[in-house]
Amino acid sequence: MSDRERRVLESMERELRRTDPRFVRQFARLGKRRVTGPSMLLALGLLVMVLGSAIVSVPVAMLGIGIAVVALVAAYFRPLGFRFSSG
Repeated sequence: MSDRERRVLESMERELRRTDPRFVRQFARLGKRRVTGPSMLLALGLLVMVLGSAIVSVPVAMLGIGIAVVALVAAYFRPLGFRFSSG
């Protein structure tokens, strides 16, 4: 990015913070999100499911489905205080 483009972008960001701070705070929170246990588990389950389908292995595909279901259940109960680790 050129210096001019950088200055224009900084100017736009300053103007947005000045005119709509609520909008800026809302998106600032999105940037701070981390990949959590349930989302990692869901990605793993989907990967194992696709792998099992690719190698035509029903048990591996079923394992992937099981992992994905556990991830979805964990994500559902997470707002209620469910945690994978003690931390």
